[in-house]
Amino acid sequence: MVKRAVAAVEARAGRVSLVLKADVRPGVTDGLTSEVETVERHLSR
Repeated sequence: MVKRAVAAVEARAGRVSLVLKADVRPGVTDGLTSEVETVERHLSR
């Protein structure tokens, strides 16, 4: 998926910059959604 995304940007731009960070933890499912919900909860205070 990352390679395809870079190729899509590269087709329209001469330079592509990419930073990829992953936090893979066994037993954790849908962690990104949980993180977004936590941030939204803190912002609504």
